[in-house]
Amino acid sequence: MAQFINHALLPASLAIIMLSIGLSVRWADFKALKQQKTAIISGFILQVIALPLLAFLLLHIFAVQGEYAVAIMIVACCPGGVTSNAITFIFSGVVALSVVLTLLSSIVAPLTIPFITDWSLGYFIGEQMRHEFALIPTVGKLFLLSIVPIIIGNIIRHFYADWCSKNSRYLRRFSGILFLFVIMLMTAANYHLLEKIIAQLGLFIVVMSSCTIALGFFTGVLLRLPSPVCLTLSIEVGIQNAGMGLIITGAVLNHPTMSMVLITYGIVMQVPLFAFATGYRYRKALLFG
Repeated sequence: MAQFINHALLPASLAIIMLSIGLSVRWADFKALKQQKTAIISGFILQVIALPLLAFLLLHIFAVQGEYAVAIMIVACCPGGVTSNAITFIFSGVVALSVVLTLLSSIVAPLTIPFITDWSLGYFIGEQMRHEFALIPTVGKLFLLSIVPIIIGNIIRHFYADWCSKNSRYLRRFSGILFLFVIMLMTAANYHLLEKIIAQLGLFIVVMSSCTIALGFFTGVLLRLPSPVCLTLSIEVGIQNAGMGLIITGAVLNHPTMSMVLITYGIVMQVPLFAFATGYRYRKALLFG
């Protein structure tokens, strides 16, 4: 059952999620954000560079080691995905900016995740584990499961724009339900690990998630960006969609503990995120005058 989940259901759910992103992206989104180049560049740098560095710093502060540390580094490289787009919409952020940042981070993730995983295995566990990690085949696998579906989705949108505008939301919902189903199966199969991970990493995850949210938000404030843009940056930087990471921990490394760390992170991170976004909604007038 575990093999079927890791090597069939999980890759299929990721490919469908990436396809839905491709169907959703419009070139008009890029044109509409011509005046938001600062937000796009800063958001991209935060996601690709600052987030892994922040995770590495916090791992040392909290003295997290071994497989837990590797899993957290993998989480830090994961893009936001459709989850961040949906939450941006719910809390009245800039959805076009969220979609563009998700696309850009998803494009580079097939490179950044395997390379940082390779380095993290050697640094936190040992060179033996690193030598067992097939770096180049993993890059190829993530490319096929993420970039190719995005390209296919965007080609479909180019030729069938009206149909995609009306129906792409159904694919997003289906992909979300399928991914949730996969997560439930993985959790059920490894439920015995959940209590231990929450006990050992629960506080760390809350702190890291809070720091990522603050990093995105206050970067926007320092750059004097509009308040909805600051909110969008906080959501994009604060949310990590573990789908790509689970391909590494599940299908490549076949490591249930690392997979459960990613799943636990995805659950616990919602608490500070929704607390911040809800507080922002009712206090933005005070914050920005």
